[in-house]
Amino acid sequence: MTTSKLLDNLYKNLPWLIVLMSIIGYLAYRTFQMEGDIQSVSKDPNTWLNIAFVIWLNLNVQSGAINSGISAGVDSEEFKAADEVNNKIIKSVNNEMVEFRKYVKTLNYNEMIRVQENFLYKYGVDDVSELNKKQLRKFKKLKPVRHDISGFNLPLYYELTKNGEIKYESSFNKNKGMLRKRAGKVLTGILFGALSVNIAFNIDGLGEAMMSVIVISTNLIITYLLSFMPPMFRLKFVIPKGVILKHTLYSGYIEYKKGTHILKEIPMKKEVLEVVEQEKTQED
Repeated sequence: MTTSKLLDNLYKNLPWLIVLMSIIGYLAYRTFQMEGDIQSVSKDPNTWLNIAFVIWLNLNVQSGAINSGISAGVDSEEFKAADEVNNKIIKSVNNEMVEFRKYVKTLNYNEMIRVQENFLYKYGVDDVSELNKKQLRKFKKLKPVRHDISGFNLPLYYELTKNGEIKYESSFNKNKGMLRKRAGKVLTGILFGALSVNIAFNIDGLGEAMMSVIVISTNLIITYLLSFMPPMFRLKFVIPKGVILKHTLYSGYIEYKKGTHILKEIPMKKEVLEVVEQEKTQED
């Protein structure tokens, strides 16, 4: 089975996998009993050592799962095809963004006109002035489709800084963050060293330790799935669908430029004010 098919099957059966793991975890929770009261357990250094260990594992699994999910999504054929189409659109639209924005405004205006005309047709009238007060209130609450082109010319995958900047740095510095990495390794060594000492004195409790490992593993599997699937799903399935919509919108703009896609032009402000005044008079 290829990786792509495996990911597809994993995505389709993800809810059932999470349910299964949750049931196993719940079963383990109901099976095991805590010895001693909460106060004595909370004073035991081993309790906090185990909690720190589990948190450390979860953070590492989450980080690795997110990176794996992004890699799987970016490497998928669906994303690559969408990225190729998106790059072509970006190159073209960046040369005529002003005209494209005007087209979108005109298109949004026509969406509003279309919804209003459909409403009038529904009630068998040709003009707003023929609507009664109840129908007019509904008419004013109509919500047409609105095309939002925010981020239309952005790449499909990028990293945004806290200052809202997109960095295009593509180099790798071997010594960057070396001290932080070494500090992390030291903490990891201390943690596992403490655990090793604890295990040396509790080797007879191997059975209980194995059951604890099963519970922790169940938790880590759920953490992995919940961290891996969102970025992979968005990059492989959601974003390509968005590019299809983007391509449809931009194709409409090209047809509009050619004159094969006819739209009603946005009226001048004076004409709009006259329509509004007409509606107010009808309401009064």
